[in-house]
Amino acid sequence: MKPATTKQLEITCVAKRPDLVPIIAKWLWHEWWENKGLSAEETQAMYSKDQVEVGAPQTLILLADDVPVGTASLALQDLEERPDLTPWLAGVFIIPEMRGRGYAYRLLEAFDEACHAASIGTAWLYTSSAEGLYLKAGWQVAQTVERPTRRPVTLMRRDFSWR
Repeated sequence: MKPATTKQLEITCVAKRPDLVPIIAKWLWHEWWENKGLSAEETQAMYSKDQVEVGAPQTLILLADDVPVGTASLALQDLEERPDLTPWLAGVFIIPEMRGRGYAYRLLEAFDEACHAASIGTAWLYTSSAEGLYLKAGWQVAQTVERPTRRPVTLMRRDFSWR
């Protein structure tokens, strides 16, 4: 059995590290858009466009020993059935070989910090598979959203007390 090693974790963002966009865009394209008509180039352009250090849109990147291992985004829009809601937690992804180490929670903490820095009072997300993760991180179920051509998703919200 291999001994566990402690990794130095750091959160950065695309606005500070645009050189990481090709790597994270490739992950996210394979995870969500490869079979949905969006090209890898379009995905990369989407994550390169208008990124800011405070507020949205902002893509956070988790580095372990200076190697990117995961992302989470503070997005203006994410669920087409609910264009009235903003901002969103979107694109939470940890590379498969680094899962199970609590890294998603570290990204969620960084997302909370990004919301605090931008004075965001409420954030939204939707999920079809990770409701338990988000409940443990303080998110609440708002409703189930029926989708005409896809399976339903759970809409969740997080209200922040600093506002």
